[in-house]
Amino acid sequence: MMPALVPLPAASDRWTTPERILCAIMHAFLVPNFSHAMYCGFEEGWWPLKPRDFNLGLAACAALTILFCKPAFSMMALALLTIPLPRILDAALLRRYEMLEYGGHNVYVFMMISLWVISAVGVLSIGTARGTQMAATVAVTTILACVAANLYEWLGFASWTLIPGRVAGWHLDPNNSPIIICLMLGILFTVQPRFWWNVLWISVATVGVAVTMSRSGMAVFFVMVSLYIAGNMRHHFKGIALIALGGVPLLIAGLGILSASNSSKGIRKNDDNVARMEAIYRLDFEKLKSPERKKDLLDAWEAVGNSPVTGFGMGSGELKWRPHNMIIAHWLDVGIFGVLQYVGGLVVFTLCSLLNRCRAIFCLVPLWLFIPCSQALLETTAYWFTWGVAAYTLFPKRFTLALASRDAPAAGRTARA
Repeated sequence: MMPALVPLPAASDRWTTPERILCAIMHAFLVPNFSHAMYCGFEEGWWPLKPRDFNLGLAACAALTILFCKPAFSMMALALLTIPLPRILDAALLRRYEMLEYGGHNVYVFMMISLWVISAVGVLSIGTARGTQMAATVAVTTILACVAANLYEWLGFASWTLIPGRVAGWHLDPNNSPIIICLMLGILFTVQPRFWWNVLWISVATVGVAVTMSRSGMAVFFVMVSLYIAGNMRHHFKGIALIALGGVPLLIAGLGILSASNSSKGIRKNDDNVARMEAIYRLDFEKLKSPERKKDLLDAWEAVGNSPVTGFGMGSGELKWRPHNMIIAHWLDVGIFGVLQYVGGLVVFTLCSLLNRCRAIFCLVPLWLFIPCSQALLETTAYWFTWGVAAYTLFPKRFTLALASRDAPAAGRTARA
């Protein structure tokens, strides 16, 4: 069964001036955050504004412009924004785990608040009349930015990665860029009904994901693309067959070239990259697993057993245990009730999707699949933006805010003499 789509507004519909302004602001606001260009650029010295000042300034402009675009808000979308609040409150008020890695605990708290503001403005913008259309264009622009940065580094013009021999782009961590690309593809698959247009961006994204050599990123990307093509096979069988005949050999050749170029540096071999490419190339899921991550996960799960109700404080899951699993990291941070809120939200959305012909399922697939691969999803603004698109897709009932005046006295009514 092909998932139901949310059609974009008709091309003949005219954009109002506030909608055009909001679209420009959201691109300038979200794309540098999703692609991490702003943070990397500030550290490199070619981005003039501090990320804090940039985000707060554009967030205020975006929030004001949203009010002029007649937004209609979804209660479920607003409910999503409550999931990160226990994390912020724990760090700001309880301060059970001192986070000094970002320059001080207060700096960490302000960073979390800033990320929540970005997520909130992004989710609220989807509630405008052009919200889904803006989400689609933001997704395309973000994919372009991430792929361009990855290729730029892969070609040797820059070196941003924190892991030698890997490509990370502006995200610094090679595993983060594939997460963002997959989330943006999930948005496109949900709101953009043009199959071949989406296939174009799949081909572009393939390059950006492949050069990072992220095992988890390539696995999730493969699952998402396979599900999308399988869902459209009935309507586009001939075209898909032609692409498979011509594209698969090219993909295999490309992986071979990538393996050769990334597994050697001069005459020295990078054994980790060789193993990665062999595992990906052969789809060897045993080799795709990481023994180090398995140990970290077991240590973190043991720590959960020591304090299952309250956890150890915000930040402990990210830096003390590093389980590379969002549920375990969230459990360590805020305890079992935060986990129930987070997982419960995903379960509710997934059940609603399955009961509505898999509507918005492509937004939900990466939300689930990246849980065992990352420990910082709840501080990823693109994660909430993708979840927000799913909320507005699955729950069409919305409410609006309007200013009203008292009714004037009926015309012609006169006082008695």
